[in-house]
Amino acid sequence: MSNKTTSYKTVFLLLVFIFSSQYNRGQTGANTNKDVSSTAHTKYTNSYDLNPRNLPVFTFNYFTLKKYYKNMGVDFLEPGDGTFFDINECKLNINPNSVRLKGRILDSTIRIDLPVSPESAQNLFKLNEEKYIKKYGGDDFLQAKKNYYKTVSFSVKKQEYSKKYYQLWDWKSLNHPPLKKLKNPLSFYDKNLKTIDYDTIQSPFFNADFHKLLDKNTRSKLTFNNKMEILRNGDSFKRKMKLVKNARSSILISLMSYYNDSTSTLMTKELIKKTKEGVKVFLIVEKVWTKLLMKKAMRKFRNSNVVILYASDLVNIEMNRTALFHNKIWVFDQKTAIVGGQNIIESENISSGYNHQNYDLDLLIEGPAVTDIARQSVELLKEYHFERKASKEYVDFIENYEKELEQRYIFETMQKLRGQEHYKDLLSNVDTRLKGVCRFVIQGPHTDRYAVSKAYIFYFKKAQYMIDLTTGKLKIDLKNKIEMSNYNGWSKRIWKQLCNDAAKGVRINMIYNGIDGGYGELSSYLKLRGLKNYNNKKTSERYYRIAEKLDLKAARRNYPFMSYLQKKDHFEIWNYFQYMHAKSWMIDRFVVSIGSFNLDNWSSDRSQESVLICQDKDLAGSYETEYTLDRVNSTPVYVSD
Repeated sequence: MSNKTTSYKTVFLLLVFIFSSQYNRGQTGANTNKDVSSTAHTKYTNSYDLNPRNLPVFTFNYFTLKKYYKNMGVDFLEPGDGTFFDINECKLNINPNSVRLKGRILDSTIRIDLPVSPESAQNLFKLNEEKYIKKYGGDDFLQAKKNYYKTVSFSVKKQEYSKKYYQLWDWKSLNHPPLKKLKNPLSFYDKNLKTIDYDTIQSPFFNADFHKLLDKNTRSKLTFNNKMEILRNGDSFKRKMKLVKNARSSILISLMSYYNDSTSTLMTKELIKKTKEGVKVFLIVEKVWTKLLMKKAMRKFRNSNVVILYASDLVNIEMNRTALFHNKIWVFDQKTAIVGGQNIIESENISSGYNHQNYDLDLLIEGPAVTDIARQSVELLKEYHFERKASKEYVDFIENYEKELEQRYIFETMQKLRGQEHYKDLLSNVDTRLKGVCRFVIQGPHTDRYAVSKAYIFYFKKAQYMIDLTTGKLKIDLKNKIEMSNYNGWSKRIWKQLCNDAAKGVRINMIYNGIDGGYGELSSYLKLRGLKNYNNKKTSERYYRIAEKLDLKAARRNYPFMSYLQKKDHFEIWNYFQYMHAKSWMIDRFVVSIGSFNLDNWSSDRSQESVLICQDKDLAGSYETEYTLDRVNSTPVYVSD
């Protein structure tokens, strides 16, 4: 290890320790200032009192915990399979009855006293969904959950609900272990999600004139008969690695972030290897953040044939050209593309959706939409003058690449896979109107810089029944007593439209970030470091404490926005139990969008963004199932009466 690298690590650890020390001083007297209801040991008999001596931290075993839950009357918590995994998700041969559990009176949480994955704690118990509804009442599971959280207090200062009983720390704010899949029909969880007959839907989204107007205003085109697949969390990284390994001619990548970590190292090695096999690889990254935080990752491409370009629009002083490069686009051999919200960073690439890393979505697509994505990717290469960095061989390759795309475009038009002249017939036919109907929309200085914002408003205006949303960032102008930004741009128009939809009776569900999601990638990184340093208790605890501090700061920042929306009729806002980084929506249960666009003014007005918007039966069904699961694994945002 070089002296320079060692120095960087020393400085970082020093900052961690200093920050942690300041945090610890701020915690003095925390035990005496906690909510009374957060102490979860008031209703059970002495026989199964987890903490009869009232110790700040105490230990017990799995058998005692099972007895405790039974005694507390929470029979919906049933013993799970007790499978243990290490932090790399390798299965461990551990008997749960031999494991020591540690309770903490401060927050009424329980941790496994071993360096195991969060899923290990989650596997100790399973949720009996029917008993949960019976316990808390309601017409469906989500109503039962809301009923429970109405019975406990919420601390705005701490941004957490109190607990009626000790809960596993790895459940986060949930009062049950997170579900891994849904075993019941969707209407069991949300009574509004009855089985849908796609063939009988009447919607303005099947109107050819609507899409022609959208074409004109967003510089995008509708394409038909695409094949899509949602990629969740770390599964997306695995698929990208596989596609890179199988690439035969070209890989075009556009990303905001390419961090230096174990996962990016794997990707870098594979990309360099492909260039040695003759595959042309182009990588565009955002310049400012890369130069500040990710230079080491880029250095690993030195002396390779990978063409690296830096998107410098964030520091462009030319009027109407300043923009953050926020795209996440991959194109493989002109055949397959991936568009979504995921960067190359460990917190997304290793995420299982349950291990306290990022929750995120990408959309893999094959079909005529890939032609549009590839064409826009070439435009980005030109925008950042790839010819200055690339060899003549690479420049010639892109010239031929464009010619091939033009031929594909003509062929797809002849095959009625694109073209406004085919809109009316294809959108009025029940066999084709929900079969891979997609448009790729990109915004930025090189094209219409507000194209995605415009597209979203076009779609939101035509919503009739329901809009489901996820976002990694959120900012709205709050009224009345809270003075916030008076920035008047596309973000404000988007939120005004959503509020107008709600006023018309459109149900709007949104999943965002409370204290569990916290500070995002930074707190995810700290939690992972805390787990990896388990054997060094002081260091491990300091990582966790700093993460908790950051999470609380983020939750306090987000809460006013969510509380404001939750108070409005027809809005239902949820906090996910991990960091929600996905940017997606579904309208009226069949139009789905996945991309890089957050519901804040950076995405709407100040960033280059890209999204796919699709009408497809299979995609809609898959997305709706995942979204329902995500709501089940969320907590309702608290509002005062």
